[in-house]
Amino acid sequence: MLGRFVVALSLVMVLGLFVVPPAPTVAAGCVRFVAGNFNAPGNDNYARYLNGEWVRIKNFCGKTKRIGGWKIHDYRKYHVYRFKSAVKIRPGRTITLCSGRGRDTAAKKYWGRSYGAVWNNTGTEYAYLRNRSGKLLSRWTD
Repeated sequence: MLGRFVVALSLVMVLGLFVVPPAPTVAAGCVRFVAGNFNAPGNDNYARYLNGEWVRIKNFCGKTKRIGGWKIHDYRKYHVYRFKSAVKIRPGRTITLCSGRGRDTAAKKYWGRSYGAVWNNTGTEYAYLRNRSGKLLSRWTD
């Protein structure tokens, strides 16, 4: 009985009848995620560790992109960050978004949270980058 099962399974695999559905993909825009850290050292829920949680986007375009009004959010949209209207990213540059508080610069932005992690450390978690109209531009998982 077991021998028949092994033979049948082998035939399925050899004939290509065993189909694995493709993973969902997102068309790669020229501004997209390149790195992230969802699990900060220490307890991510406390202010002193929140900036250990972060995601980073990079501009691969040949020109400066205005990203004011673009959003980054978590898997269930419990946490949504919106870039201020004047924000832009120059070619080849990155912007790192930290979950905690700090002083924004051209290269680093802060969500402004004083308690509570943005990114889950277990289960399914993704960061999503969307433009002003809500189109998904990039997705990242840590």
